[in-house]
Amino acid sequence: MRSTSETGYDRLADHYRFFETLMFGQNLAHARTALLGSIPSCDSALVLGDGDGRLLEALLSSQPECQITSVDQSQRMLEIQQQRLSNHPLRKNIIWRQQDARNLTKFANEFDLLVSAFFLDCFTTHDLETHLPHWLNTLRPGGLFYVVDFEEPKAGWKRIRGKICLTAMHHFFRWQTDLPNRRLVDISRALNQCAIEMLVSQSMNHDLICARLYRKLTEGEKEPSRTE
Repeated sequence: MRSTSETGYDRLADHYRFFETLMFGQNLAHARTALLGSIPSCDSALVLGDGDGRLLEALLSSQPECQITSVDQSQRMLEIQQQRLSNHPLRKNIIWRQQDARNLTKFANEFDLLVSAFFLDCFTTHDLETHLPHWLNTLRPGGLFYVVDFEEPKAGWKRIRGKICLTAMHHFFRWQTDLPNRRLVDISRALNQCAIEMLVSQSMNHDLICARLYRKLTEGEKEPSRTE
């Protein structure tokens, strides 16, 4: 039995870029690739929920020696990724896998790089507490986690604008895909509970979006102190 989320994203797939541009212009497109130049050469990468594959395409070009596994629950999204990259000279470096990432149990300590863009915001706080450690477990010790996602601006007109944008987005995806969230979960708090250290961070779109590059700590390394 296919989930409402899976069928919803299948239905949205062909129009996803249009709706994204309508809501956010080119801001999400620019944010996805903001820190790709900060990622050193990697041999293997796992990409979670890249939708129509624009980040996957950019990652493939910036990491020509990297073997990439792209996981998405939507078969139609994966088909669009494959169509996008059908003529890419490095297409053979990609493996596509249809699966709900919450059921991803393989790949322990297998990848040099984990990538998620506008993916973590799709989950509840409980989901992140439960599954984020498992996703990070796909990384080798010392591996890198590149995450791009929304965050709530802290004050002033930016916070008001951000709440309006995020509320509209969540209502839309709740309608289309049965998204459980009514508001953005505290992604930073969830990340701060994990054994990772932040290497680079860049806020964009009036502090509504943040791109971060983390390193998974090796066994015995002390976790850095963090401010909530």
